[in-house]
Amino acid sequence: MLLLKAGLMLGGCVSGEWPADKYDGRVNAASLRDAPVSVSGELIRDVPVQRRPWAFGGHSGQVLTTPHYRVYTTMTRRSVIDRIPLFLERAMAHYTTALAPLPKPGRHLETYLFESRGQWEAKTRQLLPKQASTFLALGRGGFTTRGVSVLYYIGRNDTLAIAAHEGWHQFSQATFRSQLPLWMEEGIATYMEGYISHPDGLPKFRPWANRERYHTLREAVQANGLLPLHAVLGRTPQSFLHESKSRLLVYYAQVWALTHFLAEGENGRYRHALQEVLLDAARGRLAVESLGRRGGPGGVRLGPAVLTAYFDTDIDAFERAYLQFIDKAIRTGGRDRIVQGRSPVD
Repeated sequence: MLLLKAGLMLGGCVSGEWPADKYDGRVNAASLRDAPVSVSGELIRDVPVQRRPWAFGGHSGQVLTTPHYRVYTTMTRRSVIDRIPLFLERAMAHYTTALAPLPKPGRHLETYLFESRGQWEAKTRQLLPKQASTFLALGRGGFTTRGVSVLYYIGRNDTLAIAAHEGWHQFSQATFRSQLPLWMEEGIATYMEGYISHPDGLPKFRPWANRERYHTLREAVQANGLLPLHAVLGRTPQSFLHESKSRLLVYYAQVWALTHFLAEGENGRYRHALQEVLLDAARGRLAVESLGRRGGPGGVRLGPAVLTAYFDTDIDAFERAYLQFIDKAIRTGGRDRIVQGRSPVD
């Protein structure tokens, strides 16, 4: 899977094919694994962190271990090193509570965060020798393969946003027994990007707080450039990249909006079904034979099979409501709400 944000921040997710990859600050809590969390993980304020030396390609670094993550990093910026453990743990709380009560992974998720693109390129070639050229030709960002995220520093805010996006791919790859449709996998990953910085310094995850996706969505509407729903459901991110990076940006903006629509559109009509899909994927009940047949050659990963099975059998009516939701989201005053992390469709 491929992540692209405004400013050409890119990332991807691979698992064989386009998927479907001394500061020992143990502060307060001995473990967060059983700590209570709120919907956005806001009860997590302190994270136990263990550190040990690490090096990559002659560059010294460290491994930061938290209850759910193991971060290998060559970063020297304290502003990032001090934030990333808490940010990732709060992201985990968000993944497991925002849309459904989901199980946490039974192992540490591994993230590589490099100081430079050159280090990231070397790790990319090491992990994906046959696919490296595709990722190296992209832009700023990172990718996930087999539950391992590989990122590099692209500015503090963008680095954290892509860590949240790729963190969802990590989480789903490590936890779900069935794969989500690509449009939903990428839509939820973009949904998880949004956060605001609170005056107390703690990140607050707010799915609407995503100015880049919102701006792209609004521009696409104004230019009459939205993708038809059948293309959003039935094509891979890679196929849009082959056309242009701008088309890929629109795809990501639309799956972001589609996830919001499923979460709150039509007065919450689809919210329970969205939760059911996620729980079925976690339990391994999503990729059943009937869905595979209905979805055609792509099974549940491409096409409308999951949408028609869980949400609405009338795709035309669904698309009309989805487009009305987008129109409402981009109306005058919507951007101000986005900046605040508030829904523009309230």
